[in-house]
Amino acid sequence: MGKAKVDGAVKETRELDFTLTDQASEEDRGFIHHQLKAFNASVSGHHRALRGSGPTPLDVFIRDSQDRIWGGLTASTYWDWLEIDDLWLDESLRGLGYGRKLLTMAEAEAKARGCSHAFLQTFSFQARGFYEKLGYREVGCLDDYPPGQKFFWMRKDFYGLASY
Repeated sequence: MGKAKVDGAVKETRELDFTLTDQASEEDRGFIHHQLKAFNASVSGHHRALRGSGPTPLDVFIRDSQDRIWGGLTASTYWDWLEIDDLWLDESLRGLGYGRKLLTMAEAEAKARGCSHAFLQTFSFQARGFYEKLGYREVGCLDDYPPGQKFFWMRKDFYGLASY
C-alpha cells in the first residue's frame, strides 16, 4: 500500500495489476458477472425483484407426430416485457405463416401475463422485414456488425405507441 494525494486529501492506494487474457476461468468471468448483477440489484428494485424470481420462460414449438422439432420460439417475460431470444423454422416451413403463428402465440401469452412490450435482436441477413410486417420497429442498429452486415434491436408496443 502507498499513499497518494487526491483533491488535497491523502488516500491509501493499492498496488494492482491488470491481466489481459483470452483464457480467463469461468469462475473469474462468473465473479465479474455476479458483481454487476449484485450492484444492479442494490440500486434497482426491478433488478432486485427479478433476482428473486427470475424471468418466466415462454417457449412455443412446432413438432411432428414423432416429436421432431420443425420450428420454435424461445423467449421470457419480465418487467412487463416479452424478450424474444430465438425464432427458427425449418427451411421447408418458411413463408407459409408458421413464423407469424409462433410470434402471435408468444405475444398473446405475453399480453396475458401483463406485458405491454416486446423486444428482440436480429441481423440484416435474418428476418428484419418479417418483424417489421408484424409491428416491430428498429430502435438501434450497429453498422458493419458483422463486417458488411447490420445488427438491429427491435421493439413492439402492444398498447399504443410508446413515446420513445
